[in-house]
Amino acid sequence: MRARRLGVRWFGGAVAAACCVCLAACLPGDKGGGGDGGGPTGEPARPAAAGELDGVWLTGEDEDDSILTINDDQVYFTENQSGEGDTCEGTVVNGLIQLESCERNGGRVFTERSAHALLQGDDLRLTWVSGEQETYTPMLDVAGRE
Repeated sequence: MRARRLGVRWFGGAVAAACCVCLAACLPGDKGGGGDGGGPTGEPARPAAAGELDGVWLTGEDEDDSILTINDDQVYFTENQSGEGDTCEGTVVNGLIQLESCERNGGRVFTERSAHALLQGDDLRLTWVSGEQETYTPMLDVAGRE
């Protein structure tokens, strides 16, 4: 029964991610971005309170940028928006993201499985166990750039 529930959750996350990609592709504005949305200077990173991580987060607008969808304690990660990257699902508890299962969709395997999440301004800062850091911006902020 758990496998079926995870499948339904995964489907919902995949649909949300697909909608985000379509929305971002249709909006006017700078398509160059990518990567570091840049938080407000001087504002310290802090742990997120319950519910603050909920939403769709993007590292940028390009097809190589990642998508992170969080709903309650469920996490859906898409390595890149082109469909060539891996897709993973997992959980987030007390700011620790654990990707418990991944589906390989490209030539390279996404090996990260755990990251610490902090908020800095409107941005979500992830530090993967490997030490790699990524900055995610709420989808609506990325879509609203001109």
